Amino acid sequence: MRILDLIKVAPDMYKAGGTVHLVGPPGGGKTSVIGNEIRAILSAQYGEEFGFHISIAPTLDAPDYKGFLIPSKDADGTATSFFTRSPELPSKKYLAAHPRGIYLVDELSSAEALTQKALASVLLNKQFGNETLPAGWQVWAASNRMSDRAGVVRQPSHIRNRVCEIGLENDALSWAVWAEAHGIHPLIIAWAKQHPTVAFCNEVPAGDRPFSSARQVAATADYLQVNMARNEEGLLTELEIDTSGLKQQVVMGRIGEGASADLFGFLKIWDQLPSLDEIMADPKKAKCPQDLSAGWAAGQMCIHYAKPGNIDKLWQYTERLPREVQVSMAKSLLERSGSALLNSQALIKWIHANKCLITSSTG
Repeated sequence: MRILDLIKVAPDMYKAGGTVHLVGPPGGGKTSVIGNEIRAILSAQYGEEFGFHISIAPTLDAPDYKGFLIPSKDADGTATSFFTRSPELPSKKYLAAHPRGIYLVDELSSAEALTQKALASVLLNKQFGNETLPAGWQVWAASNRMSDRAGVVRQPSHIRNRVCEIGLENDALSWAVWAEAHGIHPLIIAWAKQHPTVAFCNEVPAGDRPFSSARQVAATADYLQVNMARNEEGLLTELEIDTSGLKQQVVMGRIGEGASADLFGFLKIWDQLPSLDEIMADPKKAKCPQDLSAGWAAGQMCIHYAKPGNIDKLWQYTERLPREVQVSMAKSLLERSGSALLNSQALIKWIHANKCLITSSTG
């Protein structure tokens, strides 16, 4: 499942209850989407801030979830015992302030067997020893795959049978929509869209070298745009990226040698792109790159600056770019903005004429 689709079905999964277990490649955004996008959507839908608690399962032991069993005596003096309160349970004060929330068990499948067994009651009944999470809380979990060599151990069948396991796939559009909303440089987004199998490794490569993932591409963007100026809306006002050898060596430590070389080769197309002022002055005559890579970059630059006041001219320019770029840009605008940019007559006309391309495209 794509992250964009997961976000769409998350509200119904919350209403249905039960634990949701996301399984996917390292750095694919599992933890982030649960704690940010899904939590935000649920908070908006219910009109209250959802609580959030993350528990890193491989770093914990069974008593951390069940509590320690303490011998005692009841009122009649009969020998008994009770569990101490689990340190992994949010405080009573926090739960009182957040009657609804998400409890995330991160790296579930990398936890030791005894820890996973202790989590059985958490995953099925939200029960931690003698206490239970409020009815408005839902348990989620996230794990890497066995093939990722990320310390995953085989799950007991009774654990697997207590969750709804959803496999997450790397998806360039899902990442691009997130990246556009978080100020990632449009050239880096364009590269990821055109070279998704380079930017997002579906399989962890052999050896012990760095490899590219959604997380590492975002970290790379943070590094490359660290000193770039932004306007009051948070948009980058300068788009030329330093592609010096020193920069590439640092990036290599994030996404690996091959992906780094591919990215920096892509970034050198800067001089083929028009400025925003040139597009706004005459979208039908502004410089339009013939190279496909530069076309992706030009289209992503239009996405970066798109707003209701300029979308008509930006889309008129986008229609001069390669058709596959037009389709990807339209899907990004639809996913990112909902109806905010759909007052553009040029964009509406294009969407109606190309519905089949939009629905059949995977990028």
